Amino acid sequence: MADLKAMCDEFAAAFEAGESPNPADWLQRVAEDERQDLERLIDTYLMTAPRRAWDAKAYETSLARVAVEQVLESRNGVSGTWPELLPRLRKRARLKRSELVAGLSRALGLGEAPATIEKVGVFYNGMEHGTLEARGVSQRVLDALAGLVGTTSEALRAAGGSGPPPNAGAATYARMAAPAPTYRAESADRAESADRAEDAEDAEDAEDAEDLRLSVPEPMDVEEAGERDLIDELFTGG
Repeated sequence: MADLKAMCDEFAAAFEAGESPNPADWLQRVAEDERQDLERLIDTYLMTAPRRAWDAKAYETSLARVAVEQVLESRNGVSGTWPELLPRLRKRARLKRSELVAGLSRALGLGEAPATIEKVGVFYNGMEHGTLEARGVSQRVLDALAGLVGTTSEALRAAGGSGPPPNAGAATYARMAAPAPTYRAESADRAESADRAEDAEDAEDAEDAEDLRLSVPEPMDVEEAGERDLIDELFTGG
């Protein structure tokens, strides 16, 4: 059994040293049946912890801002809580975004052609940033993604805030097609910048900070697109 008081003291020491400890990291270090008790200890500490002077510059690249942005993307987007859940699962699986996208393309049987991986990446980026409607993502995609990040497709579907996918070809998606070129370009830039940041020191934090410095695209404009293909069907056809 873990020494929860000692772990809370360790968290407090990091916090008071000016670091930005993530409570989730501490909770992952204890057994599942102990997490609620440790969470309560950390919450109690944070309610009484010494206040820090506000550092706007530090906040710009902090995990706190990452967390806030992910919550906002979940609340304001069309992908449920995927913007919070998917990055966490991906990092737990120790996968860069580019690695996950390539693996997802293979798992879906789409191959490894650069153009194919790029298009899969555009749609996956929409899932992480709340701009791709969860109800349009097929069960096949969720099954493949769940296998890559170590969860279940049911958990992903529930986090997306949608029930079972609609019938293929339903009128709801009759007008949906490939993402608009402008969306694709923005998404590619976001993913490339984030993956470059992952190679820097403290890569995980840098990746999230770089994501936040880049503009978040609006929900996919699917009316500007051309002919639909299998990738479109998998990510928007339910």
